Amino acid sequence: MLGGLFGVASKDDCAKELFFGTDYHTHLGTEVGGLALLDGDITIFSHDISNSQFKSKFGKHYGKLKGKLGIGVISDTKEEQPIKFEAKIGNFALCTIGLIKNSKELYAELVKEGATFKKSRQKAGATILNQTEIVGELICRGASIADGIAKMYEKIEGSISLLLLSENERAIYAVGDTFPLVVGSKEQSWAVASETTGFPNLGYEAFKFLDYREIVSFDENGLKTRVPTHGKKRFCPFLHVYSGFPASDFYGINSEIVRERCGGFLAENDNVKADLVLGIADSGLPHSVGYVKRKIEIAKEKIREYLSEFKQGKIASEELEKRVNAILELVAPLRRPLIKYTPGWGRSYIPPVQRKRELIAKYKQVPNPQMIRGKSIILVDDSIRRGTQLQNLLRDKILPFKPKEIHGRIASPPQLHPCIFDLTTKNSDLATHKSLNGIEQGSDFADYIDPSTEKYKGMVEEIRKRIGFTTLRFLTLEEMIRAVIEAPNNQNLKREDLCTYCWTGRF
Repeated sequence: MLGGLFGVASKDDCAKELFFGTDYHTHLGTEVGGLALLDGDITIFSHDISNSQFKSKFGKHYGKLKGKLGIGVISDTKEEQPIKFEAKIGNFALCTIGLIKNSKELYAELVKEGATFKKSRQKAGATILNQTEIVGELICRGASIADGIAKMYEKIEGSISLLLLSENERAIYAVGDTFPLVVGSKEQSWAVASETTGFPNLGYEAFKFLDYREIVSFDENGLKTRVPTHGKKRFCPFLHVYSGFPASDFYGINSEIVRERCGGFLAENDNVKADLVLGIADSGLPHSVGYVKRKIEIAKEKIREYLSEFKQGKIASEELEKRVNAILELVAPLRRPLIKYTPGWGRSYIPPVQRKRELIAKYKQVPNPQMIRGKSIILVDDSIRRGTQLQNLLRDKILPFKPKEIHGRIASPPQLHPCIFDLTTKNSDLATHKSLNGIEQGSDFADYIDPSTEKYKGMVEEIRKRIGFTTLRFLTLEEMIRAVIEAPNNQNLKREDLCTYCWTGRF
């Protein structure tokens, strides 16, 4: 259900910024890309990008794109968008990201009410739905665009973020959900995006992080709040931990900094001696940077403490040397015994088909045997979900080259539940549930969240053996929450705003 949105309203032609701003969200989707521009009428371009990048598919349109307002989408679902609607509330183009869990029921209800669908249809006994079309049909039933969006949210079960380009009002409407949106501004134009990544190179500064389901509209002259939500938020912290681009800020909190903080928590109280630290590229790399950074900080703190004791005559020079050597043995360099082959390889987490995920994971990482052989390695990764890719990575790319040890350090807690909006993963697919087969099955997983319990320790031990690590440690839920909300520049994101369903089962 990942995806990215970008929209821009400019006093000049916005086509260049729309093109590159949308492209800066390529890391969030692999299936469909689309643009809609307003230049008198609304013009729409949509392409399958499953076998090519956004730039290569849309480059042929680049010189023809024209308009002062436009919206774009990168999606991980195979649904054509943006879609144009002609309704009593005016003509508009719409693009969405997210998931509607009750889409079949809404489709049947809308058909019964007389809606005519063009993208959603019945075929060979199956209902093939386009959720953007369903969202648009629900909006069309409002007294106005803002009213239609608000009523749409009353009907859906799920999470939908959207951009709507109104032809009659010459404005862009924007709403963020669990995956939020941010508004940027500069002298001649305004923009909205799923991530701030594209803002610096296009000259924008973040102006406002939209609250949960806050409805706003903007044109080249400014921003209007249509339906406020008074600071209400519901945020997926996995955007900080993994899926968001490292340079992006969410509610003022930078993703790269959060990942370094996660690695820092992993480093504390970890007394493993190793020859090197490996961050699984790309997402595990900032976590591994944070791990090594914190180890260096701890060593400096300890050495200053030991020197103070030595100067006060509390310890002898031999004891000082012994302590300093012991603490330095816990500081291993960050190195690259696995290297990602070119940025062209996609993200193995996103594709909806397991076979494609495993194919990308297999070929994008290239081992460097001379850095592996005989070494004790601390391997840092962002998460373990199914565990299949990490198990295959150790089996095929590390263990054949005879390392001495492999210590797994995972920068998020064990996931006990698939994302509530993930329709491609079952409970039984998760590494935690596979490990529970060897311990105890049950519906109450509270003891498996608490690292102090024997059930948690037993589960982690089973995962360790299944994947092939020498030792294994996960970040705790409390450490992950602190890594996010205690990070610098937090703009009022609280722990109660975080969705922790993947770990706790509570939404």
